[in-house]
Amino acid sequence: MSEQDKHSKTEQPTGKRISDAKEKGNIPRSRDLTSTVTLMAGIIALYVTGGFMFSTLKGSAKELLAGIATQDMTQAGVYTLMLKLLFTTTLVLAPFLLVVVVAGLVAEISQGGISTSFEKIGFDFEKLNPVQGVKRLFNKDAAVQVLKSFLKIVIVGYMAYRVMRDEVNNLIYLVDMDIGGITEFIGHISFKIVLHTCGALFILSVLDLIFVKWRFIENLKMTKQEVKDENKDSEGDPHIKGKIKQKQFEQARRRMRLIIPTADVVVTNPTHFAVALKYDRQKMAAPVVLAKGADFLAQRIKEIARESNITLVENRFLARELYAQVKEGEEIPEALYAAVAEILAYVYSLKGKI
Repeated sequence: MSEQDKHSKTEQPTGKRISDAKEKGNIPRSRDLTSTVTLMAGIIALYVTGGFMFSTLKGSAKELLAGIATQDMTQAGVYTLMLKLLFTTTLVLAPFLLVVVVAGLVAEISQGGISTSFEKIGFDFEKLNPVQGVKRLFNKDAAVQVLKSFLKIVIVGYMAYRVMRDEVNNLIYLVDMDIGGITEFIGHISFKIVLHTCGALFILSVLDLIFVKWRFIENLKMTKQEVKDENKDSEGDPHIKGKIKQKQFEQARRRMRLIIPTADVVVTNPTHFAVALKYDRQKMAAPVVLAKGADFLAQRIKEIARESNITLVENRFLARELYAQVKEGEEIPEALYAAVAEILAYVYSLKGKI
């Protein structure tokens, strides 16, 4: 993309453009976040179940050695012992592996789901182009990857130094420990280093995810003409048109539900048209059409009017004229003043306002 193209793409990507990109497998996600979450889950699971796993595998190994010493090493005997060891190992490792797999899936799904597109898997001959390869080595994304790798090295080194600094006074006690104690001490220090490192890497991964999402939007930005063309294409899509009409219809229904109860009268055809009118002498120069509808909407207007105790007056000519001539929110024309005034007078007399 040339610099001129980049500067011309000033508009935010439309929902369709983002959706199309994701369908092609271009989902903004941080691989570092997934690997860090998986590593943290694995370390915590190992810390919680490590003792049980070690003791179980140790017991299984002892049983295997005892079996070798006491049984005839026939093919069937060896097969039975190995099968038992394999079953025990699988049973012990299953919870740990399950935690790691679930953590990885949760991390992926939380970043936008798992892509089912095969476009990214396909072979691209452009990747064999040495010129393009050199360009990829020196672009902004490559520089960001180098920076992230450097930060990871710094984080790991600093966390190892920090933990060892806190534990340095305990090293003197190693001379009085047996092999088991020394192993436990080393495991304790290693766990602290890994846990502290994972915490720092998690923060770095969240920042990486924010950057990835920003780059994703930046790469999908559009020119003003592209936005116009896409809107034109979308409006021509019957499916999109249907959705727009449905949304407009729902908005009209919600609006009618709020505004019709404030009307003075609803003039009906009686079956095909219904027009809700309101007149406030202090605020309005002439009566105003609050809402109008034909067929189904007309029936809906009448239903809301009945629920709200609004008077319905049948006048075929006036209902047709109001529906045809006056838009919602507009005042009625002078030619209809007399007919509307007669109806309002009738309604006011029913309500005792005259």
